[in-house]
Amino acid sequence: MEQVWERLMNAKGYLLEGIFANLFHTTLYNKEIILHVTEPILYIRKNTDKKYWKIGWTEDDAGDDYLLSEEQETPEPLEYELEDPHQRHTYQKHIISSSSFSIEHNLIKEVIGYGSIYSNRVILSAVVLELEDSFLSIEAVPAVEMRVTNKEPKHLGDVIFSTD
Repeated sequence: MEQVWERLMNAKGYLLEGIFANLFHTTLYNKEIILHVTEPILYIRKNTDKKYWKIGWTEDDAGDDYLLSEEQETPEPLEYELEDPHQRHTYQKHIISSSSFSIEHNLIKEVIGYGSIYSNRVILSAVVLELEDSFLSIEAVPAVEMRVTNKEPKHLGDVIFSTD
């Protein structure tokens, strides 16, 4: 049975169309855009194949934070409407009523997962999407922290998977 984190690797070659959430706390620090958000939804697309990833986090008994991810067909729990399929030139299948964030040059070139493996169980603490001109790191902290940088993120832990 394929694990959810294994399906994250399939995002290579997709376009990151947007990050959606009810509320973003956004900061520009040292030329990095930092987003703190609860339950963001990533919208990715490759031609007519459109996917949503709900990203969450949890804390274990030892106090370590790790990411949760769920692939879904809709942008739930966000409010949305179905897009009119007769609209010309549309790449969306839903109109999402929330805050959004998008990145220029958004082709996902590589997906790297960081974390640990305990008793054959993968604990995912961070994911990095290498885009055409930037990187999007997604880390589990008390909430979800996303950073948009022009340099590859370092010090995220042990690599547990990579599409490279």
